[in-house]
Amino acid sequence: MKYSATLKNMLFKTAAKPYSSLNGKGSHVAILRYHSIHDGNDNDYVSPNITLSPIQFQRQIRYFSRKYRLISMDMVADCLRNRKPFPEKAVAVTFDDGYRDNFIAYKILKKFGASGTFYVVAGCIGQGEPLWLFEVIYLIKNTARKECELFVSGRTLSLPLSSAMQKRTAMRKVNKLIKSNDRTMRESVLEQLRSELSDVSGLKERASQIMLSWEQLKEMERNGMTIGGHTMTHLNLPNAACEDARREIFDCRKLLEEKLQTPVLHFSYPNGGDYTYYNQEIVKMVREAGYKSSTTSNNGLAVLESDEFELSRIRTNPNLPEIYYQIEWEPIVDRLYNLWQ
Repeated sequence: MKYSATLKNMLFKTAAKPYSSLNGKGSHVAILRYHSIHDGNDNDYVSPNITLSPIQFQRQIRYFSRKYRLISMDMVADCLRNRKPFPEKAVAVTFDDGYRDNFIAYKILKKFGASGTFYVVAGCIGQGEPLWLFEVIYLIKNTARKECELFVSGRTLSLPLSSAMQKRTAMRKVNKLIKSNDRTMRESVLEQLRSELSDVSGLKERASQIMLSWEQLKEMERNGMTIGGHTMTHLNLPNAACEDARREIFDCRKLLEEKLQTPVLHFSYPNGGDYTYYNQEIVKMVREAGYKSSTTSNNGLAVLESDEFELSRIRTNPNLPEIYYQIEWEPIVDRLYNLWQ
């Protein structure tokens, strides 16, 4: 059920913990799902709807560090594996993709004595392969072309690009196309985009600037952050050939451990949203690769009965009362609503 922002702000100000009270101490953990920390200026690499400013993120971490218990994914996995209660009011902070601006998040977490788990696209770290999500945004946002045509599965897909709104629509369509297909389709679409939007310059140079470096990851790990896997190239795993999916999962862990010289035990499935982005065959591969847990983009709390390889997370945004509502009120409201049906 959806409620107004005004009501959520009121609930936030009450600071009541209805779900915690109803289910008892240690019954659940809120795993927060972040992506990018950016002030909004010169954002040419990530969708604005998964971005918080440094000020907004610091406000949230300050709040959670004071009102909740910030724990690591190591502790989450240990509690699930041994079916022992989570610490009371447990919250875990996670980031997907590995954007360089996550280094800002690391500094803020460190400031408050907190840790976070950063799931990174290993093959794109440092001077690696450009992250395809960035390429789509950068090319479409910066082109002066009024239209782009892609030849896909025997059909021509026309993408109007005359306005900012049309460009946002085009980005969504291209993302859906790539996420719904295999690597061959992804590479074909990207190659056509580069050719059609050849007026855009500086792609490779900009690509080298947007992802965390290996040196940054090493510093983060040394200072209490956890580095996890998010595949090699952010490929949609269920749509990939079996061996391709295995390489994305296994090689990701192997490369991270070689570079960081530390065990990599946690994974996050890429390409969440209105797509099939993982299934039981993919879960099996992640287990076989040696990871101890994996998070999804399914929205909700993780509970003691959760499968440690299908962990739900709380979708974050700049509005702290909205996140609070998802943690403390939404589970009980949904339960009551279902009882009334």
